[in-house]
Amino acid sequence: MRYITLILLTLLALLLAACQVVTSPRLATATARAGQTPTPTPKPVVLPAPTPTLALAGAQPPDAPLQTDPNPSITVWVNETSDEHKAVLEEMADAFTEQSQIDVEMVLVSPQLLPELVNTAVLSDTLPDVILHPFEYSDGWAERGILDPAAADAAIDRIGRDTFDPDALALVDLNGQTAVIPSDGYYQLILYRTDWFEELKLAPPDNYEAMFTAAAATTDRENLRSGFVIPTESNLVTTQFTFEQIAHANGCDLIDAKGEVTIQSEACAAALDFYFRIVNQFSPIGVQTDTSTRNAYLNGRTGLIITSPDILPMIAGLDPDHPPACPKCPNNPAYLLENSGILTQLSGSGPQATPAALGRIRALGITSVADTEAAIAFADYWFNEGYPLWLSVEPERKAPMRLGTAENPTQFIDAWAQIPLGAGQPSLIDLLGAETAAQLGAGIAQTPRWGYEQGQGSLMAQVLEELIFPVVLQEMLSGYFPANQTIIELYDRVTELIPNYAYYPEPTATPDE
Repeated sequence: MRYITLILLTLLALLLAACQVVTSPRLATATARAGQTPTPTPKPVVLPAPTPTLALAGAQPPDAPLQTDPNPSITVWVNETSDEHKAVLEEMADAFTEQSQIDVEMVLVSPQLLPELVNTAVLSDTLPDVILHPFEYSDGWAERGILDPAAADAAIDRIGRDTFDPDALALVDLNGQTAVIPSDGYYQLILYRTDWFEELKLAPPDNYEAMFTAAAATTDRENLRSGFVIPTESNLVTTQFTFEQIAHANGCDLIDAKGEVTIQSEACAAALDFYFRIVNQFSPIGVQTDTSTRNAYLNGRTGLIITSPDILPMIAGLDPDHPPACPKCPNNPAYLLENSGILTQLSGSGPQATPAALGRIRALGITSVADTEAAIAFADYWFNEGYPLWLSVEPERKAPMRLGTAENPTQFIDAWAQIPLGAGQPSLIDLLGAETAAQLGAGIAQTPRWGYEQGQGSLMAQVLEELIFPVVLQEMLSGYFPANQTIIELYDRVTELIPNYAYYPEPTATPDE
């Protein structure tokens, strides 16, 4: 009984404890806070941080709202890779951005890789806004929708159509629009050793006969001296350009106005035969490049080359990276310049032979995916404030295609030959004289070029991209087939690029057995 009473008392104590009200610590804290005076909510602290440049030029008023819209931006591909070009392009980009509030990304692209990279960019949808490129690709890229001729036309009107070389504008005309904006250009040069020619009583190599005779007379295999050196590498467009000038000199056209490929003509066959004989007999053994051609002349290993004007500062002893190394050059770095003849024209030997030069022009193209307004603004800057900067780097191969301004129609072409070839260096006029310098800058766009006078610029772009001539010419020089078979190979490979080609030659009748 005593145990039962004890159990009941214990249960009663537990019941009384459970009935008491216990205040939770969390609830007590909340209650205490509720009784306090509320604290004002603090204002957010705005920290200065890097923000995009204001879209509008000029300082903003202190009480103006912060502008956070980014600048419009464009990407520009330029077919140059030297440090000097990189520095001047960065300077131009900064100046243009400051002036227009449009950001620019300059991309330096190897000239040899440019066509392939453009085609890759089309497939990957990564085309830039603007491409500086050889005009030979312009028509083809425009017809494929890569370039926007309407935008280029608008840019030329904005800059001043009358201020450009009219022949350059005609060269890049596509169905009544200027497909691109011609920027600068140069002549392909025939360079020869006047001291050797005088010693051997040789005529200037301005025609097939004189060139062949000189190549034979100056070749000395025992002393590793070749009479004639040109680029022959199968992956170089300069291999085609060299042959194109030789062919044009004999009246050889690739295609006529009807669209018929005429490379099998007698004039072309004679030009190819001359090309094969002079290279095969008097050039160094093996494939030649632009670099090996240049080095052969600098080292006194040849007396005759076809090359670009970028060799001029080298033969004058002005380029420390490419010093002349001929036997007499150490005592006189300008010896080669003093003993070199410069030609731009060559004549063939047939009835259609005519003096032919080859001009190469570079153009600014606006792509079909560009921010058109920003790209036109950049072109306007390029051909005005930026133009003297651009022309100042390696001016020997940048004769301006914009000749001047409305106020001074010859401003740029007059100044071009007087631009120093480098810091503290002489100009083309200083090196060559005013007459020769003027000749190197005049009429570049008038030189005949395969396909363009006939309205076949798109085909020519394909021929270059496929490297048809460099490949076939190298195959010929390597002995895969003779010159007469080479003509057929060239004809077949060019006509394969032309859809529905309708001018195949009539088959020759086979005599009865």
